[in-house]
Amino acid sequence: MFKDEKNHSVLLLCLTIIFTIMISYIPADTKILNYQLKKIDLFMDIKPDSLMDFSQFKFGQKPLTANLFSASMNKDILEGLLAYTKTLPSELNEANNEVQIKNIPLSGNVSQMNYFFQALKQAKSKKVRIADYGDSGNEGDLITADIRERFQSEFSGNGVGMMAITSQDITFRVTTKHSFSDNWKTVSVLTGKEGDIPIGLNGFVSIPQGVAWVQYETKGPYKNSKYFTSAKVYYTNAKASSIKYSFNNGAEQTATLQAGSGVKELVLSASGNATSFKMTTTMAYQAQFFGVSLESGNGVYVDNYPWRGNSGVSFKDIPDFVKKDFQKYLDYKLLILTYGANMMTAGNINFTWYENQMIKVIQDLKTYFPQTSILLVGMGDRVTKRGSRMFTDPNVYKMHQSQKNIVNATGITYWDKFDAMGGENSMLDWVNSNLASKDYGHLNELGAKKMAGMVSDLLIDEYRKK
Repeated sequence: MFKDEKNHSVLLLCLTIIFTIMISYIPADTKILNYQLKKIDLFMDIKPDSLMDFSQFKFGQKPLTANLFSASMNKDILEGLLAYTKTLPSELNEANNEVQIKNIPLSGNVSQMNYFFQALKQAKSKKVRIADYGDSGNEGDLITADIRERFQSEFSGNGVGMMAITSQDITFRVTTKHSFSDNWKTVSVLTGKEGDIPIGLNGFVSIPQGVAWVQYETKGPYKNSKYFTSAKVYYTNAKASSIKYSFNNGAEQTATLQAGSGVKELVLSASGNATSFKMTTTMAYQAQFFGVSLESGNGVYVDNYPWRGNSGVSFKDIPDFVKKDFQKYLDYKLLILTYGANMMTAGNINFTWYENQMIKVIQDLKTYFPQTSILLVGMGDRVTKRGSRMFTDPNVYKMHQSQKNIVNATGITYWDKFDAMGGENSMLDWVNSNLASKDYGHLNELGAKKMAGMVSDLLIDEYRKK
């Protein structure tokens, strides 16, 4: 009996080896029950790079949706974001920051940045506004907060600028304690369009389902975001009604909403420097609220617009009147677009489709922001793992080429973040230097500060040349 069992074990081992070898020859694009198989390379760990098979990294045929994550995944994603943004003080002290960053200049149509640079010269007497759009790397006001602090210290300005009514990054936002009641209905680029409900320029719109409230309180080490003197509420389709509000947890005051279509602006002023603002609606479906901007006088304002899991093409979900009306109020001098990484999470990628979609997006933005400078920040390094080996995902290079094609087709400016980080396999160095998460795709809080310094130095140095 023992001999039979031993023979059975040997037979099972042989069959397993044969089966494994057989499936390693299955093409990478084979689908079984709509599941995309990945090519198996049994010798990945011992092959030299010259013999590595990257055939699985090829153009796909099916266009990707703009929002790659469903709403049902938000809890898991949030937990992941908390993990990579939460950095203990001891870990911050241990970081050696020894990454080989490079001074990569702006490229593409650099001259179109002059509109922004000329505006900076008047920042002491006027407001100069920047919209910093990105995916989950922008959540929590990471990167944006340090860019804002640098520009406001250099050119004046106080306040975090625009914030949505509800948000998914409230537990780790570094500049603002943001809280709100649970009876807001929010439609956004994260969930997709819903009927004729207009999504705001920040990618969000919220509708009270009853008496609802939202509150913003300053926090954190950023001295230029510690106070504000006015709160500007943006909304549309309001009923003839009033809202209640207060600064610094003081007595409630009343303000009337302007009925009618189009984006409306309600400017509320504090009696002095404010560190908190609360707004309360007085009825269900009172208006469709886009957000609140916390400001204080002239200077530079950098609005943080994080679109988790988004590829950037969701700008098409924002109505034309919203873009037109918001630009009338906010008068953006610079749009920063940092997208592309989320295209890498969906397997085979139709780069041609993505290029065409982003070209349409940018051409549309130029229609409603005709003078505004537009900067496309290229995708940074992203590491993939095959066997026990980790290296730059070959699709990163294809994404860079796509982004350069987009820049050339639209006449905007480009910054190569991949080369600036150190190029090939640089994310491994950023992780080892405690500047990035061990998901090898996201910067942590310390890495975000370093990246913000790189972007700020780049733009301010270029400004000083003018």
